[in-house]
Amino acid sequence: MTEKLGYVRDMGYTGIWLTPINPTNSYHGYDVKDYKAINPQLGTMADFETLLSEAHAKGIRVIIDLVVNHTSNMHPWFQKALAAAKSNETDDPYYDYYVFSSASQDGFERYGSVYAEARFSSSMPELNLDSAAVRGELSDIIGFWLGKGVDGFRLDAVRYFYYGDVEKSAEFTGWIKEEAVKYDPSAYIIGEDWSSASEIEQFYGSGADSFFCFPTQGADGFVNQSLSEAMRPVAADPETAATRFFNSMQSVVALAKGHIPAPFLGNHDLSRIAGVMMRDEARIKFAYGLLSMYSGNTFTYYGDEIGMLGSANDPEKRVGMRWTDDTPGIYPPGASKTFQYYVFDSVEKQLKDGDSILNYYKACNHARNAFPALMRGNAERLDCATKGVLAFQKTYEDSSVTVLINFSSEKAEVGGLAGELKQGICISGSVSQSGNSLSMPGFSIAILA
Repeated sequence: MTEKLGYVRDMGYTGIWLTPINPTNSYHGYDVKDYKAINPQLGTMADFETLLSEAHAKGIRVIIDLVVNHTSNMHPWFQKALAAAKSNETDDPYYDYYVFSSASQDGFERYGSVYAEARFSSSMPELNLDSAAVRGELSDIIGFWLGKGVDGFRLDAVRYFYYGDVEKSAEFTGWIKEEAVKYDPSAYIIGEDWSSASEIEQFYGSGADSFFCFPTQGADGFVNQSLSEAMRPVAADPETAATRFFNSMQSVVALAKGHIPAPFLGNHDLSRIAGVMMRDEARIKFAYGLLSMYSGNTFTYYGDEIGMLGSANDPEKRVGMRWTDDTPGIYPPGASKTFQYYVFDSVEKQLKDGDSILNYYKACNHARNAFPALMRGNAERLDCATKGVLAFQKTYEDSSVTVLINFSSEKAEVGGLAGELKQGICISGSVSQSGNSLSMPGFSIAILA
């Protein structure tokens, strides 16, 4: 990973989120056996410290998964707590770390003569987050990693901190943010709440910085709905697509309630976005172009920038990156070795192809980095007489950009513009400016300032 940081930064990414890096018994890592150690399959603590140092030297922040819903059933805490529960030693200091029962209950798993709450799996018993001792342990873990230099945490499945109780789960999310800033005032906390927009909005009241915006992803998400309206083969409606997309931009900002939106297209739990886009290169590109126009921190799942595929089977979404044509396939347990993961070229080839998916992603990222108003600005829709072209201005502090998106498959001629063309992001062809007029290929984006 350290060797590939140059690639990450060259692509325009300024941060990395690592899924769990702790010792584990699973391929996914969400059953942590030791919160203060590195999974030996990934390297050593010294390797991780080097990664942090090199990343920061290149202007790349690093956040890591903090899995606090549950531990592994092999974690020493649980082993000690289970022994106490079986002996009915309720005054044992570890007994209170988990929730035990002498009888079967919904959401509980049997461990010999006792039951313990385990909502996800018998290998992942739930921590008792009401325990002062547990919270003390978690605060210490937060301080440990921030002391190492990590820039924050991604919180897994925040709605399940307190199963069935959104209010308490949100309160606990806020507690993590409060603990983190005690160690590092700039610590970034982003939560995963795979649910409705209204529930995500409720979690934003916790004070955490971001929550992944699930309404932007997937076949039914904002981005694909706008694309489908614009790119359907018969009777496409670019006007409706433009309005739908602009309204979604506004709703994503409103959802965050003054915090930082986190729109995305895919992650390790979802079918790869290239599959959602029907392996259509134009749709794959334009989807990321639209995502890049949202305010907030956008996230890319590794491999999406080269159009990798992954089925609904969970391990198949975690296969190795195809760096070169000679890169050997890396398959987690449970992943098929015959599934066609790589339908587009390797990183090496796509870097050399100016029209590749990878270079389209790269252009979008560099546009966001070049114009802070794209990332952070509030959008105001502008009048545009050209059918199917959405025009809006985004302003942040004392800077602003004008963005035009052609939701039509036809070339668009747009006049009466103020500002100089700074960047055109196109599926094919290029945007050109003559005086105060633009010529825009189908499904292209123009940025003026």
